[in-house]
Amino acid sequence: MINRRVAALLTVFSLMVSAGNLQAEETLPSVPALLKNMQRYHPYVNVLNEKNTQLNWGLQSAQSAFDPRIEQDISSRVSGYYDGTAAAQRYVQPLGEMNARLITEYRVAAGDFPVYEQQYDTLSGGEASVGVALSLLQNRDIDQRRTGVANARLSIQQYRAEYELKLNDFLYKGLNHYLKWYEASLKVSAVKSLLETLKQRRVGLTTRVERGDLAEVILTEFEASVMEQQLALAQLEQTQRASAQALAYFWRNEQGQSLVINPGAQLPESIDWPFDVGAASVAQLRNAINEHPTLAVIRTEQDIMTNENRLAKNQLLPKLDLKALVARDMGSGPQSLAETEGKIGLTFSYTLGNRKAEAELGKLESELKVLGYEYQLARDQLTQQFEQAHAYWQQASEVLSLQQQNARLAVQLSRLERARFDAGDSDMFKLNARESGVLKAKLKAIEAQVGLLAAELRLHWVVANVTAIPATV
Repeated sequence: MINRRVAALLTVFSLMVSAGNLQAEETLPSVPALLKNMQRYHPYVNVLNEKNTQLNWGLQSAQSAFDPRIEQDISSRVSGYYDGTAAAQRYVQPLGEMNARLITEYRVAAGDFPVYEQQYDTLSGGEASVGVALSLLQNRDIDQRRTGVANARLSIQQYRAEYELKLNDFLYKGLNHYLKWYEASLKVSAVKSLLETLKQRRVGLTTRVERGDLAEVILTEFEASVMEQQLALAQLEQTQRASAQALAYFWRNEQGQSLVINPGAQLPESIDWPFDVGAASVAQLRNAINEHPTLAVIRTEQDIMTNENRLAKNQLLPKLDLKALVARDMGSGPQSLAETEGKIGLTFSYTLGNRKAEAELGKLESELKVLGYEYQLARDQLTQQFEQAHAYWQQASEVLSLQQQNARLAVQLSRLERARFDAGDSDMFKLNARESGVLKAKLKAIEAQVGLLAAELRLHWVVANVTAIPATV
């Protein structure tokens, strides 16, 4: 009966191993390959890119305030004692400095105009003029249009920092799922390796039982140990499949569709881990806090608010605008219109009290103070997160060293116990306990190994350095 049971277990184990070998032709992605895949094919990154495109169109819209324009006015008296028609066409080019506008105009009039409309009169060939309009006080140094262009550029710069921050978080989530799958896969590989060793030992034990060198209960205890490892393997494979499904959200094909990684696929020889951390790199990462996208977003917001503050101060100034033109008529007509004319006009206005502008200025100055406080809080929080991640990384390094030592000791004790068992100085119960201890120690070492990788990744994530790693295959 025991032989039939042993044969059945051997058959199940062989099928399990052969199934794994059929799936071993597929090689799983390395970390740089995953990074490249996520940034190239994932819909979330496409959404981030499209938002950047929208802001670029917003900048173009703001710059359109300085587009040249053509204006045309036509008036005609169609009934009454007087008759006359006047047409004017202007080319206006807004300029950036002093709220200036370059104006070129041609106008022509024909007919009889009453005295109060004689300003329309021109010689027969019309009148050509060129001039400039500009602001001397309010809107001289800054105005709504220039502020709009400057803030549109700053909004693009701000979004680039937000983009880097969001991409950093997104890649960090994907890599964390990758590490969960990697840990589960390493554990599955370790248990399968142990089961392969047990398979070979089973043959020797079966032979000794058949010869009468060992009692059948020894083989039964051994089978119980094998069953325990097989149950552990089934649970780990379940975790591996769940990790593969979670990772599929981040791993995409060229059409952006999720790719479910085969849980039985062969582990890569190296995952090409690009986030190694050492004593020197810790100092570099700590200094990188100064360039963190979170701080860059606040600094850019401060620049935008500063522009709005300048614009609010501009509204407190009186409005004094100047317009100067030089005009020349052509053709025949009254002598009074034959001379070259120079025209200068001034426009002045001022709102008494100007409480609206003062209130807006006070509000913006308060918002600038708030941004200063938020900047300090964000910097303190980032520094604290980094120091916590650094302490965790140091602890993870120590834990890995201890777990590796523990695994080596467990293997050595198992060998000694096996030698004692073969010499008849031990029993199967103790040997199984040592074998179980080896597996647990190896699994703990794997957890510590992946834990160190996660700690290194977190250090890079805290300073938003995940996106700085080259995503090459």
